[in-house]
Amino acid sequence: MTVFRILLSIALFIAAILALIGLFLNGFSWLYIAIAVCGFLLAAWVWPSRREPDTRRNDYSSIEWLELLIEFPAELILWPLRWLGMAIRHGLD
Repeated sequence: MTVFRILLSIALFIAAILALIGLFLNGFSWLYIAIAVCGFLLAAWVWPSRREPDTRRNDYSSIEWLELLIEFPAELILWPLRWLGMAIRHGLD
């Protein structure tokens, strides 16, 4: 099951990259942006991460680099949303 999740995650990541390439080659389209964002988020969500969120990586094997590559775009998408949520929460206190 883990191998299937890794392959699915890689396929979703590649689909998101192809959507971004299509965005630049075919002109602006909200459909390409939606496919790219959903692809990146689903790829990070499907990835079989066994580590705790606060655990630092010590061995940078190829699978760890692949995990970093797949999770990075999702973190770029989610980081502003987390920041906005914290700003709203602290603004309401």
